[in-house]
Parts: sequence; structure tokens; C-alpha cells
Amino acid sequence: MRTRITLLVLALLLMAVPASAQQLFDFLGQTVVPAGVGGMLNMDSVVRDPAPGTTPIPLDFANFEYTLVVTNLELISGDGMMVPQSYANGTVTIYEDNGTAADYANPATFVDGTAILIGTITQLNRTMFTPTLGSASGNVNWNGGSRVDDIAPGDQLGWPFLSGISARSTVVEPGYDEQWDGKVEPVDPIVDVTPMSWGSVKALLR
Repeated sequence: MRTRITLLVLALLLMAVPASAQQLFDFLGQTVVPAGVGGMLNMDSVVRDPAPGTTPIPLDFANFEYTLVVTNLELISGDGMMVPQSYANGTVTIYEDNGTAADYANPATFVDGTAILIGTITQLNRTMFTPTLGSASGNVNWNGGSRVDDIAPGDQLGWPFLSGISARSTVVEPGYDEQWDGKVEPVDPIVDVTPMSWGSVKALLR
């Protein structure tokens, strides 16, 4: 009996260990950058399957398209060339859609699905190292969307938002200023815990 209980405890502990695969929302998109302080940065992007990594919550890439959209991220300070631009208080939303495919010629196609996660970009820094190459980094707090409860409240805050930036004309779509290739990821891996009743535990001991 003691052996069986020990094995059960070990099995439950192993089930609680987070998967080793990286968890992230991997996006590739197009961004409009403001001309000066007080202006707004906006981005339309498509979320890609991050295999061999995984998304922080399960997404059905076989039957849905997912888009990640940033709106009204306000430029607070900085010129972006070696001196980082500082942005704050934008909205980031992940949409799920099985209808219209995302089309950069029609930005409305990025927001016509179900908003599964809505968050606030509390702060973001954007730096251009050359006229066409740069990076961005910030933080996201999730606070809404149809699937926000899939993430425990303690895991919804402070997600890193990281992106490489290219302003080369060969990769920038008409009407946009830059291509952003990045990710939004949890600070620690999210573990999907399925509650187990005491009756189920006892059944395993039989």
C-alpha cells in the first residue's frame, strides 16, 4: 500500500511540473509609428504557431486565424534613434476568427473576430539602431477577453512584449512604417491544472 501511495504522489508531482517547451504568442505584423510626442503607435499582426514551442493558452490554428493588434500606444518621449522612445497605455488584443483572412490592405480584417485576450501595454521602449533596424520591449497586463479566465489572476500581469523592427521597404506594407517580428510571453510557464476529486484519487488506489 505504501508503495502504491508513493507512486501516486510521484505521478501527481510529475503532472504538476511545467512543460519544458517555451510558451509564447509569436506574431509578425505591420506598424504605424507616430511622427511626434503625443501621437499613437498602432500595429496589425498575425499570430503564428510557435512550434516547437506552445501558446500560453491552447489555440486552434487548424480552424481559426489569430491576430494580435496594438492600438493607441502613446509616445511619451524620445526620438527613437539610439535614444529610446518611451510609450505607454496602449491596448493589445488577440482576436480569433474563422471568417475573413487578415489583409493589410484592409486593417478591419484584423479586428473582426472574437477578442479572446485584451490587455494594457503599460510601457514600451522603441529604439532604432540604424535607419532600418531596431527593437522594442515592454510589458503587458491582461485584463479582459473571452478567455482571460484561462490564465490565473496571478499570471496575468507583467508579460514581456519583445520585437525586432525592420523599416526596409521590401518588408513594409503600403500604409505602414515598419515590420515588427516579436512575441508576448508569460514570466513563468502557465500550468493547466485539472482539479481531481478525492473520489478519483481513491479510485487510483484500488
